[in-house]
Amino acid sequence: MSESLRNRLTEFKRQVDRLPETDAPPPTTLQVLGRGQLEQDWQRLLFHFLSPERPHGLGHAFLEHLLAALADRNDLGYTFSRFDLTDIRVETEVPTSNERRPDAVVWVKDEWFICWELKVTAAEDSGQTTDYVQAEGFNGIDLTKAEVPAENHHYIYLAPRSASPPTADEFVQVSWQWIASEFQSFLTAGHGKYPSETTSQFNSFIRTIRNELRMTDYQENQQEKAALYFDYYDEIQEAEAAFENQWDEYADTWGTRLAESIDIAEMIELPTQPANQVAVEVTKPTGESERWMFRQGSSDWAGLVKEGWWLDKADRTPIYDIPDDKSDVRISLFHRLEQNRSKAVENQTLEIELWHGTGNGDQFMYDFKDLIAAKIDKDASELPPTTEATGRRGGPIVLSYEIPVGDHDDFFNAYTAALHDAFLDLVIEYPKLITLIEEAFEESLEVYE
Repeated sequence: MSESLRNRLTEFKRQVDRLPETDAPPPTTLQVLGRGQLEQDWQRLLFHFLSPERPHGLGHAFLEHLLAALADRNDLGYTFSRFDLTDIRVETEVPTSNERRPDAVVWVKDEWFICWELKVTAAEDSGQTTDYVQAEGFNGIDLTKAEVPAENHHYIYLAPRSASPPTADEFVQVSWQWIASEFQSFLTAGHGKYPSETTSQFNSFIRTIRNELRMTDYQENQQEKAALYFDYYDEIQEAEAAFENQWDEYADTWGTRLAESIDIAEMIELPTQPANQVAVEVTKPTGESERWMFRQGSSDWAGLVKEGWWLDKADRTPIYDIPDDKSDVRISLFHRLEQNRSKAVENQTLEIELWHGTGNGDQFMYDFKDLIAAKIDKDASELPPTTEATGRRGGPIVLSYEIPVGDHDDFFNAYTAALHDAFLDLVIEYPKLITLIEEAFEESLEVYE
């Protein structure tokens, strides 16, 4: 890789790493129904709970809680008196004298009012909040501003914390995050006092608020990453093309690289061995030897085959290539390069599976699956720690190994190191698994007698 490309990709990674990690949260009921961002629904829910006459079983409790919390804020200048509670009125979609319609008004006649404008994702309409302030009154509720002391005119702009501020300075910006926290503190303080259905609705609304605002962060995060992708598109494409070339080359050479990494293995040639395959003879510490073939050259079916695992059906003699007429019976260990690419590259995991040849037949596969599962269960302590009986007919065993990317300067060297560790586990450290595989293989062959 050229130095300039490396520098550009390093800068790309630095900028991606600076973005906060955000996940898309699971949806609430409103979100499932496609109504999670509808301001009208949020408005209805909030002022439903704030309206004492509604059938929620809260009476004036939540109204009192929220107004007291608003009075505790330093930015609103609102004073709350519990003596006002029975006189407080709540109305939504109130027309003004200048033909505007704020989302809600909470008021005590001739004493005070709070005019509310709610936003979830939309921005303020042109001059919207200014018009609310300049209106002489609220026609729909017969409230004239001149009859209310000027210091008791209050305006709230309820929006996400990250939203742009309202046009009119008289409006105080209150965040939905703050509202959600007040919902939560009200529920906590009144635990068990209110109807379960209302409590459930409260909790769902809290989650909807928090999910949508978190989703906004998630979407912004994705947009920034997409923008970085386009900024560095040429460099990413160049790096991806280089990786694809190396991947294809590795599919053709992994067996050779593995054979060269094993100190106790000597490369040999077997009868009728395909030219692009690699055969080795491994000498164990006990002095015993066994032969293996590494079947490279496939972008998916990369096999490790012990001599004697591929047999001619008729006379049970070893074969070293796949016949065209399915006159064979075969088992092989595969690390499926293409199918398991994401596991290898993203999760840094090498997965090795035991597979059957296409000519084995259903009865053989079922017998083998049951036999090997029973043997693995019986001798689990003598097997590689990640050995798993899958219960699948076609691939009854799988093993997993970490690809030690951090220990190598090249991904493919790390992949070869994982293959090396797996092979030595099977042949030297935990030979019991190979023994069990061969026992199950021989016992299953009886169906062909």
